[in-house]
Amino acid sequence: MLVQYPVFPWIIADYQSKVLNLDDPSAFRDLSKPVGALNPERLKKFQERYSTFEDPIIPKFHYGSHYSSAGTVLYYLFRMEPFTTLSIQLQGGKFDHADRMFSDLSGTWDSVVEDMSDVKELVPEMFYLPEVFTNINSIDFGTTQLGGKLDSVELPPWAENPVDFVHKHRKALESEHVSTHLHHWIDLIFGYKQRGKDAVMANNVFFYITYEGTVDIDKIADPVQRRAMQDQIAYFGQTPSQLLTVPHMKRKSLRDVLQLQTIFRNPSELKSYVLPNPERCNVPASTMLVSNDSIVVVDINVPAAHVALHQWQPNTPDGQGTPFLFHHGRNAASSTSGAFMRMFKGSTSSGEDYEFPRAIGFAASAIRSSAIVAVTCDKDIITGGHADCSVKLISPDGARTIESASGHLAPVTCLALSPDSNYLVTGSRDTTVILWRIHQAGFIHKKNPPEPPPATPRTPRSPLPTSPSSMSNLLETRKCRIEGPMHVLRGHLGEVISCAVGPDLGLVVSSSNMSGVLLHSLRTGRLIKKIHVAEAHAVSLSSQGIILVWSESKKRLSSFTVNGVPIATSVLSPFSGGVSCIEISMDGHFALIGTCSSSNYKCEDNTEVADHEPNKSSRKVDISEQTEIRQSVNVPSICFVDLHKLKVFHTLELGKGQDITAIALNKENTNLLVSTADKGLMVFTDPALSLKVVDQMLRLGWEGDGLLQSSESHRC
Repeated sequence: MLVQYPVFPWIIADYQSKVLNLDDPSAFRDLSKPVGALNPERLKKFQERYSTFEDPIIPKFHYGSHYSSAGTVLYYLFRMEPFTTLSIQLQGGKFDHADRMFSDLSGTWDSVVEDMSDVKELVPEMFYLPEVFTNINSIDFGTTQLGGKLDSVELPPWAENPVDFVHKHRKALESEHVSTHLHHWIDLIFGYKQRGKDAVMANNVFFYITYEGTVDIDKIADPVQRRAMQDQIAYFGQTPSQLLTVPHMKRKSLRDVLQLQTIFRNPSELKSYVLPNPERCNVPASTMLVSNDSIVVVDINVPAAHVALHQWQPNTPDGQGTPFLFHHGRNAASSTSGAFMRMFKGSTSSGEDYEFPRAIGFAASAIRSSAIVAVTCDKDIITGGHADCSVKLISPDGARTIESASGHLAPVTCLALSPDSNYLVTGSRDTTVILWRIHQAGFIHKKNPPEPPPATPRTPRSPLPTSPSSMSNLLETRKCRIEGPMHVLRGHLGEVISCAVGPDLGLVVSSSNMSGVLLHSLRTGRLIKKIHVAEAHAVSLSSQGIILVWSESKKRLSSFTVNGVPIATSVLSPFSGGVSCIEISMDGHFALIGTCSSSNYKCEDNTEVADHEPNKSSRKVDISEQTEIRQSVNVPSICFVDLHKLKVFHTLELGKGQDITAIALNKENTNLLVSTADKGLMVFTDPALSLKVVDQMLRLGWEGDGLLQSSESHRC
């Protein structure tokens, strides 16, 4: 319901400057006060109203309007459906006058701090959906008194475009300043300052019918009066349910939350640690998985790849200067037993003991190995590129084939897992993309016992089994780990070369040289949009809804929103190498790009992608009109990239011959594992973080036991 729509606070108070300084407290709104109390002069008038108001039925109040109502929601969102239609319905079949509609962010802010009848807050879309600021459907909203057409929202000078505004607005919301003061606003809207004496002292009292429980609609017998009261409540808005009667706790500072101390926060503090005995590491790798107790390494011989399962414990000092514990894996038996070794100690085993198991597979030709392999959170390996057009699930202990699934008519040329490993997408030379569901190990599917076949003269009815074991076998059937195809996604005109899936976004992204980048709905399998780019050799999907596209021949990175709106373009120049792997950060704000001295992709001279779908969803995007930034990148290296601007803000440079073959982050993004072409395996981490972890464990009562044991399998 619009009258109970989520409410977000005004965060920024500066809508005039050319540059938004989030380090300046004056750039922020005072979150300890309601909107009506932000202007001292106007507040005096509200206080005077409260003190002089006398009525035998209606309680005193400061504000006759509310911070959230149906009208407020439609004021901000009328440019998008279904709010466009709802806005017309609210105004009796037409839009409100153009001068009263949302047209200028600065003007709206001035109104809420000066107008006696305007104390509205914001809606969540202002922090994540740039389309609310643009007239994306080209609707005629009318003409203002000055003769101008109402179209898109005029943004503050510090915002380059709607996407940039949303990014900076969200950044302000998540800033240290807001984190320090947001609990005050929560107290006003949901907490102890919502009602009673504390609300009076905080100048936070609204008209009585906006509060939960003050009016019992069911006790109004007259249907006319009941309808009138409902309309009045809808007009004034509704105050949320009071959730707290005591002050909300203050949010911890960023530097005090260990879970947020990722390698992207202080990349200059990272140090590299080369793992010893590379012949026992199964490198160079095509892909890797880093969990809390183990590392899975799959070598470059996919699909007939060797698989290694190493033991380790991150952020756990070994006492000899290394901020983690590591033990080489040999095979299924030894990788799950034995004590951890201390780093850089001599080994007592011979190299022959470290032969890793190899998966059985017959490879199709001319497929990039790193594109057809992924590791699930259960540490199982999924491979494509098989000559029989299948995808296979491989165990990490013994590299045995657990399961095989088929759906394509040609070999799988790329595949990708969702971050939670619940979904798999595969692309093929048959031009299709298939969505699969991945189930965890030990998944049991309950089903009803089958009906017996009808009795016929030739086929007598078989008696139902009566033993408990037989009934159990009927009622419980172990389900396939790879379920599908869930959807067969179409639209490509050539071999699919890259794909990605985001369940939280409900999106599947795929690319081919002939068709650009296609976006499909994960739920329905329908084509949502086509992004026309000349080349898209690799695509990645951020949890923040950013689509990252790499063009190998043009050495160009491009980013788009999930609605296909261009965000930024960056050209790596001079850059003589290629991109071998891309990893997106857990929070979705950053990317790691591994580089190598030679190209890993088949580059075709496609200057333009043909348009074979003349519909609204395939509106052409000309990224050449964007302002490109050009950046110099050394090879080999690992680049830290800000996904909003596509700027390389830090680089880890490696030595000659150390081309990057694979990179992997642990879930907390505190450790980066890197495989190189010269059979090296190294870990990049901040050693100071390990000390913080140990210090926290000591404060929680840890006495030094248990760290060297890995008693249970931690899910990634």
